[in-house]
Amino acid sequence: MRPWKLEVVSGESGQHWVRIVGGNGEVTFSSETFATRSAAVQAADRAARAFGEMVTAAIIATMQAVSEAPAEGI
Repeated sequence: MRPWKLEVVSGESGQHWVRIVGGNGEVTFSSETFATRSAAVQAADRAARAFGEMVTAAIIATMQAVSEAPAEGI
């Protein structure tokens, strides 16, 4: 389970936007507004892929740094 989620939110004005909500319930990001819900859903999909790729890259880099660290330094 990931520690964040993406939500597509619709406002009373008919506009839609995407927000990232952390595991603690705090909104950490809100996008620009979109005229249609489908456009907001497409943006959420792109954000999820990009965010997931960044997190995966960070995890891999951390694992590599740990595996290359001298044993006495751990």
